[in-house]
Amino acid sequence: MTKPDSEDGETGALVTRLVPMVEQIGGHVMEALKAPDAVAVLTTLVPGVEGDRLVSLKLCEDQLAHVGALLAQLKPEPEKDEEEVKRCIGFQCRIDEPDKA
Repeated sequence: MTKPDSEDGETGALVTRLVPMVEQIGGHVMEALKAPDAVAVLTTLVPGVEGDRLVSLKLCEDQLAHVGALLAQLKPEPEKDEEEVKRCIGFQCRIDEPDKA
């Protein structure tokens, strides 16, 4: 549903109903899989200045193979020792007191 342009030259706004993220992603996936060569769908959340967008791309068999190859090249990050991990909530972080000798 769109709001028509107003008399003072403002551009109309696109208005849609809010749906849960799971429902929106599912709709994207089902729509993308309707393409005859689609074998998978890649979905991501793209942050933006005026608002975040949910973007889904259909992948054909070759594209899926390339994505798989890229993922296979990733090396897991070494796990940090629990002593090294600083537990933070927002801007509040636990700071250990230095050892007093």
